[in-house]
Amino acid sequence: MSKKQDKANKDLQAVRDTFESIWVAIILAFVLRAFMVEAFVIPTGSMAPRLLGEHLDLQCQVCGYEYSYGVPKEDNAYLTGQRGRAVPSSAADSRCPNCGAVPAEGDWPNSGDRVLVLKYLYNFSEPQPWDVVVFKNPQDNRQNYIKRLIGLPGETIEIVHGDVFVRTEAEEWHIRRKPRRAQDAMWQVIFDNDYRPAPDRLNGLVPPRWEPQEGDEALWDLDHAGRSFRFRGGAVPGVLDFRAQRAHFLPKYGYNQHSDSFRQFSLRRDIVSDIKLSAVLFPEEEPATVVLETTSFERRFRAVIDTAGTVQLWGETLDGEGASVLWDEARLPPMTPGQGYRVALVHVDLSVAVLVNDEVVARSEDGEYGADYAWIKDRMDRVEMQPIPEPEIRIAVGGGGCILQHVKVMRDVFYTQALLTPQPLYGSPRGDYARKLREAHEKGVLGSEDVRFRRVEFDQGGWGTSGTPIHLLDSPIDDLDEFFCLGDNSPHSLDGRGWALASPTLRLYDEEGNFQYQLGTVPRYSLVGRALFVYWPAGFRFPGLPDMPGVPIIPNFGRMRMIR
Repeated sequence: MSKKQDKANKDLQAVRDTFESIWVAIILAFVLRAFMVEAFVIPTGSMAPRLLGEHLDLQCQVCGYEYSYGVPKEDNAYLTGQRGRAVPSSAADSRCPNCGAVPAEGDWPNSGDRVLVLKYLYNFSEPQPWDVVVFKNPQDNRQNYIKRLIGLPGETIEIVHGDVFVRTEAEEWHIRRKPRRAQDAMWQVIFDNDYRPAPDRLNGLVPPRWEPQEGDEALWDLDHAGRSFRFRGGAVPGVLDFRAQRAHFLPKYGYNQHSDSFRQFSLRRDIVSDIKLSAVLFPEEEPATVVLETTSFERRFRAVIDTAGTVQLWGETLDGEGASVLWDEARLPPMTPGQGYRVALVHVDLSVAVLVNDEVVARSEDGEYGADYAWIKDRMDRVEMQPIPEPEIRIAVGGGGCILQHVKVMRDVFYTQALLTPQPLYGSPRGDYARKLREAHEKGVLGSEDVRFRRVEFDQGGWGTSGTPIHLLDSPIDDLDEFFCLGDNSPHSLDGRGWALASPTLRLYDEEGNFQYQLGTVPRYSLVGRALFVYWPAGFRFPGLPDMPGVPIIPNFGRMRMIR
């Protein structure tokens, strides 16, 4: 065989090997997609701001805070299907979540985050509360939804004052606390002092702010335009008060249209008191004592952090009936002068903790806190006569000098009572199931003891909300088990609270024609898998091509993240 012939054969073999590799890769990709991992695009902002649907990336013109805003589809030619050219979308009805200012209009629309979903995981392990899951939309099985899993089979779920309470046959009502991985992902800004608005840009706006108490101004030096607080030291403590209007403690989202979201809240009821107060502490030579405080209803919580190495957590009743009580105490190595330490006081899910460098060093016990389901329900029953007080937040420093930087006030996700709920479409196939349930109630076919198919009027809330707990079936036929799922963007999420329709492709009736599907739930057979990773966040466009359609070509690698 000639050298020329040999070379031709080798080239042919190389081409053949390349094509075989490509086909193997394609087959593996289909196998992975079918059996292990599948990619999905998030279409809406029901899980914002952690997971984004079609949105604009905005920067506040007053404080500089960067945030995402859900695109009003009717304002955007690209996102409504007219794909000739992308156009800037209006953000006129948005509000900065940090200072409340109206931003400048105009930005290019971004598509939703693309996520990887681990399929069939729940064939081998049970779903866990607070997992972010993908499932077939019970109202329309042609769509995939992504929400946070809140309730498990066999549980009764009720949302009270923004928190999730659970009851089972073995346990009375108790709060469902979030694991650390989920809680860290669910904090949202009330005010980040690193983005303090410039005074010359306020134009009548009254944003949240930190101010020394009257008479304490001489004890503090404010550097970097008020973003850094230095206590000069002395026997008299210096106090910084967090000044904010009542509306700043509503569960509002910069992601949502202001007019749509704001009118759903009650200034008497929807006041968020699950708060994280954090700062970076730089001690100086002499030991200092830093006190972080926040309140909830008639409770005050106080973290006392001594830079010499002592941390204490105190609880106090504000109704005059109880004194301050030491709940927990810890000894740490003395803090090194000039070194930064992240300190935080966290009140969430009827629990209080003190964190130093992101580690819990002191926490409350349930018996010490003294609040439970009945305690919260009682206060909600009295809300019209006695509105829920907004939290009082402050920082005090005594002893040696120290510097406080990166001061933040964050809030937990608050599951709202009022929600966006469509009316059942009784004339459509998806509305027939709800219509038949209503007729069964009117005829008395369904007794009040059958809580799974009870009738709910949505003007005051929905499934699983306060006063309307939802019981989830734990079926001996596994794939009929029921789950309850909610969106993190609670005021703007069409989730289990408000599903008033049922897809005809669900298993709606049993073999005898009895009602089988409970509105508001996700049956096990509809679960697709657990959301794992944001692999393609909304990203960047090529420079010089502003008129390209609004799909970023280059992913923003800095936003790639695990989903918690």
